[in-house]
Amino acid sequence: MAGTLHLNLTKLPSVWATYPRVLLTQRPSLIDVQSPQEITVTVRGVRIGATSAARYGAMCGFRPDAALPVTYPHVLAMPLHLKIFAQRAFALRPMGLIHLSNVIECPGALEAGRPMDLAVSACNYQRTDAGLAFDMTTNISAGGEVLWRETCVFLARSPEPSERTGARPPRPPKAPKDATVLAELEVTRETAWGYARVSSDFNPIHLSNRAARFFGLKGAIGHGMWSLARSLAQSPLPAIPHGARIETQFLSPVQLPARVAVKEWTADGQTKRALCDVRTGRVHMYAWWEAVIPA
Repeated sequence: MAGTLHLNLTKLPSVWATYPRVLLTQRPSLIDVQSPQEITVTVRGVRIGATSAARYGAMCGFRPDAALPVTYPHVLAMPLHLKIFAQRAFALRPMGLIHLSNVIECPGALEAGRPMDLAVSACNYQRTDAGLAFDMTTNISAGGEVLWRETCVFLARSPEPSERTGARPPRPPKAPKDATVLAELEVTRETAWGYARVSSDFNPIHLSNRAARFFGLKGAIGHGMWSLARSLAQSPLPAIPHGARIETQFLSPVQLPARVAVKEWTADGQTKRALCDVRTGRVHMYAWWEAVIPA
């Protein structure tokens, strides 16, 4: 399928009006998907609501006096993610997608009440040994200045093993034994529902054991972006340089309920944080950052 589908909206769409189409639109079998169409959705004049940002911050463990969480714009853009997933031109089944990795950069100043322009794209489809991967990119700007950008890599998993190799990101090493344990946390189905309410991410694989099993999981799993946000929120707050590039890889799902530990260490000039299973030591997600040096 050639070309890119462009949708220009006048306001953020209602997630409750969009979800039925996300869930009910029929999709072809993954083996029949050959050249997925790229889709871009844009909307101008979006403002961050202070109340919504505060609710999100509290749910993810940020202090009330902390600056706007660097992960919050992902939530701001969620209605546009869903708008893309609701399009008949989006050939993949949204509810079965796996979030593999994430990159966030925040070169500008994000402020509540400031009008901003959002552009979200589903693009860069690649066949991998595990299925079909693609990027969901988000760019937030004001007055022509990029304030925040993100690339999420998602995977539509093949129903059968493939001999293809390629784009799946390599798995980073586990947290070293001398990593500092910053906190131990209980993660439950109530955690997942709480995050769903502040993020509009009501993917049933996070909320229902039955739905999760339908998509090949053992049971409901935690939201990956909650894991990242909660790890960054843990005291002491990490000293992330302005404009830094925060990279994350999601290695194994948090099977609910779970007891996890936030761990931190430094290596090769980078600060690293991981969310690990307390009992097994399994690394669920792993994030690191360093200052971006202008070209």
